[in-house]
Amino acid sequence: MADGRDERGSEAGGTAGTSRRGFLQGSLVGAAGATLVAGTRSGTAKAAVGGGSDKVAVVCTVNGRDQAVTVGADEATLDTVRERLGLTGSKPVCRAGTCGACTVLVDDVPHCSCLLPAVALEGRSVTTIEGISAKGLHPVQRAFMAEDALQCGFCTPGFIVEAVAFHDAWRAAHGTTEPTDDQVAAALAGHLCRCGAYPQIYRAVQAACRGEHDARDPIAPRHDAREKVTGAARYTVDIRPDDLHHAAVIRSPHAHAVLEALDLAPAEGMEGVVAVTRFLDDGGRVRFAGQELAAVAARTPAIAEAARKAVLDAARFRVEAHVLDFDSALAAGAPVVFADARKKDLPSAAEGPVLGAKMEGNLRGPTSSSMLGKPGRADKKLEAAHAAGRVAQGTYETQVQVHTALEPHGAVAHWHDAGPVERGELPRPQLDLWISTQSVEDAAHDAAERWKLKADDVHVHAEYIGGGFGSKAVMSMEAVVAIELSKLSGKPVRCVLSRAEELTVGGNRPAQRQDVEVAWTADGALDAVRSVGHANSGAAVGMITGMIARLLYPSDDKRMEDYDVLTHGPPGKAFRGPGGPPAIFALEQVVDDVARTRGEDPIALRRRWDEHPGRLRLYDWIEGLPAWAQRESGGEGRYREGTGLACGSWFTFIARKVRLQLDASADGILASTAAQDMGNGSRSLVARSVAGVLGIHPQDVQLRFGHSDDVHGIMSAGSRTAASLGPAAVDAAETLAQEIRDAAADQLGWADAEIAAGGLRHEGAVVPWKDVLSRTGAISVIGKRRKDPGGYFIPFAVGGLNIGKVLSGAVQATRVEVDTWTGKVRVIGSWIGLSVGRIQDPVLARSQVQGGVVQGISYALYEERRLDPTTGQNLTRGMDDYRIAGIGDIGPIEVRFDDPDGATGDFAGVLGGGVGIGEVCTVPTAASIGNAVRAATGWRPTHLPIRPDRVLEGLS
Repeated sequence: MADGRDERGSEAGGTAGTSRRGFLQGSLVGAAGATLVAGTRSGTAKAAVGGGSDKVAVVCTVNGRDQAVTVGADEATLDTVRERLGLTGSKPVCRAGTCGACTVLVDDVPHCSCLLPAVALEGRSVTTIEGISAKGLHPVQRAFMAEDALQCGFCTPGFIVEAVAFHDAWRAAHGTTEPTDDQVAAALAGHLCRCGAYPQIYRAVQAACRGEHDARDPIAPRHDAREKVTGAARYTVDIRPDDLHHAAVIRSPHAHAVLEALDLAPAEGMEGVVAVTRFLDDGGRVRFAGQELAAVAARTPAIAEAARKAVLDAARFRVEAHVLDFDSALAAGAPVVFADARKKDLPSAAEGPVLGAKMEGNLRGPTSSSMLGKPGRADKKLEAAHAAGRVAQGTYETQVQVHTALEPHGAVAHWHDAGPVERGELPRPQLDLWISTQSVEDAAHDAAERWKLKADDVHVHAEYIGGGFGSKAVMSMEAVVAIELSKLSGKPVRCVLSRAEELTVGGNRPAQRQDVEVAWTADGALDAVRSVGHANSGAAVGMITGMIARLLYPSDDKRMEDYDVLTHGPPGKAFRGPGGPPAIFALEQVVDDVARTRGEDPIALRRRWDEHPGRLRLYDWIEGLPAWAQRESGGEGRYREGTGLACGSWFTFIARKVRLQLDASADGILASTAAQDMGNGSRSLVARSVAGVLGIHPQDVQLRFGHSDDVHGIMSAGSRTAASLGPAAVDAAETLAQEIRDAAADQLGWADAEIAAGGLRHEGAVVPWKDVLSRTGAISVIGKRRKDPGGYFIPFAVGGLNIGKVLSGAVQATRVEVDTWTGKVRVIGSWIGLSVGRIQDPVLARSQVQGGVVQGISYALYEERRLDPTTGQNLTRGMDDYRIAGIGDIGPIEVRFDDPDGATGDFAGVLGGGVGIGEVCTVPTAASIGNAVRAATGWRPTHLPIRPDRVLEGLS
């Protein structure tokens, strides 16, 4: 990465050059009232502000075109290019120069546009992601498409802009020599990808530098790759209807308080404010810092922020004692979080229905996952095994992990009347809602129900979603804010969380405390298991781990219990594999201790206890790895290496009501459904499924995703999408082919017509589908997902989902290096094998699995939300405070699919022969790292994240 040094700085009065993390040299930002000077090509001052002026005229070149814009004195380049020039490819994420999503080139040098004052652009040349491809795709863009170096695509423009600068400089100096992983990582160190596409990004940059993508545009495995690599994909934060107004939310600064008075008059009387609404009445109780109290809508963000501050400054609270952790919440005399709330009104941290349980103080539970077993017998066996010395046990604690999808929660709402109506009819209100959501259909249903609108009058849109991971599965307060303010004002209103808000109220995986005991018999068979879990979901309930721990190692003799511990923290939400990573982190480390106590190979033990056919085959692969053969460090030096193993399973969830519509004409084939693609590849799945039946190329299938008005779709969550939507797409394509054949026979007299690859075979030749349709006319069909041949675990649907009888399986080995002087743990490599049946799209499946492993590494080693014990406010309010794994943190990740063609028949009971992979691939990672640290050092980590201070304390 270039250092951003500019020789013209001294002529303009600038200071020493900085990297793109700071300001362009040639601009000075002084104290209040000081002059801002922007250097020009001639080196003379072009614009100055001071003495009360707050606007500056800037002349520069943007993507090769001269631009003259008037900007605010403290306006960021990011806001100028997005809001004034409409170039939305540069994305707002951290606003602190940490994530790189907003990167642009200024005089061919990468800069974070969120930090760069727009006044510093005077006389300079700016290139955004849109300008990179103005004359055709750059080799880096082609490589990102070919290597599938993206998922949701929100961070992709920033990565590409930086990689283009690196590529061009590298090729000029080194020709087609391939840069090393370390060199690529150094170049892209200022960029973050929450989806975890780092392995593919390495490959893409290296392939581009080798010159493999200098010539032709590739056929990308991901259907929407071109839109994402060029910045054309439009996310909710990019939506800007005419007359757009901006929301700001008044939030509680206290974790526990009674709101004594909240006066909205200071905002209502402010010029430019169009609506004010409140969510907590005077006398209402605040249960976490960040809770929504009221909201304002105004003509500009600055006015909205001023109104927000005016209301909050005048607010009066009676602050009361709060509890934030397990021990304080369960202590005698602790303030009760929901003393005055009805149990059915408790917020849910679960993805599905919340199981009923008794509640006493801040403790709710137990909810039992032992209903299918014999917990009483398990207790007796454990008591006997303790007496015989055949029990391994431990208490394990995991932290709060924040979703922090790079696209923040956001909504743009427009409440308006319908067009002309018949005489005597009243105009019906219409709601258009653009929202970053994992379910446009559920959002539309929830909005219609909450605001008592007819379903046909609510239109929800989410064409592109910048990550979700469970946090956007249900309608959140940003949508409520936008809708309420739009209803009051009649204006389109946008509410987008700041990064501090996103890290506070955008969702989190609850903290867990797991007490696990595993007993074995004299001959080494599994005897009994007991797991008691406590979840700190803040001011929410419903998180369970026992059911997940139950999936491994079949036995009736298990007691699995879960408790909620309510605290005054922001409410938790379902997070990718909810309950899975913390449950397996505890269970699989105890199982590892069983093997060590018995002096037995960890794989040999699992072979005897495990009945999952796919995992049993995958153990063979792990055993053959050199990293497994050398799994124990056996050294006393500073750097010690070790390899750990862990297993995982996940449910088979199927949404049988999903539908897919195909509209076929001479102009092409359009597939539509009220589903969305948040980076999991749903578009590509549908295109590939339809194309496979019709014998055409997937890119020849047009797609309409992300609109609630289309036929019944599916939520993108719970590893349900591929197993549900894929078969519906196949059914739609088969139905369409038959309908076209029948139309040809009836209308054209083609009695001999047969369905063939690419069209109909008639009189010995294949007539392409579009040529047939040009004669028969357009045809529309709706495909559905049929019943699975193997039946279901429960004969009825739960929460709209059927639960299949088979479980997916995973085995992961991870090798780490531990620096015993600093306590730093570094992942050297990861090997994950999955048993999920037939793989419908191997490239995208591999990308998703590697992304799941990256998130697991980040969870195990880096991420941790911290609340101020005094105020309850979030201390990790930015991406520089809340650490997620970067491209240099992950090591190589090798993926193996056990039975990608479905030849074994393990998943034959599932229509299509395969199940979802999104959850199971992230479940075992943290546990495998914990076991690797134990193998390397002899010390067993019991808390996440495995921070350097904890390692040093453990080793001492």
